[in-house]
Amino acid sequence: MFKPELSHGCHIKSRESTRRAAYAATMRLFLNYARRVALFVGLALIATPALADKLTFDHRMVPALKAVLDSGDAAMVDFNASNPKNVVDLIAIRGRSAKDWTEALVIIARTPQGKVRSAADWAGELQREAQAKCASIFTELAREENSATYERRSTGCPPGYPQIALYRIVGNKRSLFLLAVLAKTSLDETERGQWLAMMSSAHIE
Repeated sequence: MFKPELSHGCHIKSRESTRRAAYAATMRLFLNYARRVALFVGLALIATPALADKLTFDHRMVPALKAVLDSGDAAMVDFNASNPKNVVDLIAIRGRSAKDWTEALVIIARTPQGKVRSAADWAGELQREAQAKCASIFTELAREENSATYERRSTGCPPGYPQIALYRIVGNKRSLFLLAVLAKTSLDETERGQWLAMMSSAHIE
C-alpha cells in the first residue's frame, strides 16, 4: 500500500507550525493571566463602574502576596464583577485556592450610595456584619480625611469565618475602595506590619 511521506522540509515546516501554535497558545494564556493580575492586584486597579478612579498600592511590600502573583497560579485569584457597583477581587495568600484559603486579600470597589457613602459608613457596616457573626473588637489604627484603617479581632466565630482582619477604606465622592486582609487562624506580627505598610500606600488616582 502506498504511504505518503513528508519530505525533510515538510517535517521541518510541520514542527515549526506546531511550535508556533504552542507558542501562540502559551502567549494567550500568559496575556490572559497578565490582564487578570492587572485587575486583581490593584497596582493600577480600575474597578469603578465609570472607570473614573483607580486604587493603587505597592504589593511588593508583602512578600507573600508578591509570591502568589509571581507564581502565575490563576486558581489563587477570584474576580467577581457580576455587580458593577460592587466589584470584588480575592487573592488567596495561604491555602489551596481562592475557594479554599486560610489567609486572603480582598479588594472591593463600590459606588457610594444608600447608607454607605463614606469610609466611616463602610466601617460601620463592617462592624455590624462582624458583630452579627461573633463577638468582635474593632480598633481604629489610622484615620485621614478620606480613609481609615481598622483591625478586627473576633472570638467564638462559626467555622470558616476569619477571626482576624485588617481593613483599609479609601474613598471620595465617586468611589469607595476596601483592602481587607482576612485570616482564619493567625497573623504573625511581621506579616501584620507588612500588610499595614502596604495598606498605607493605597490611594486613589
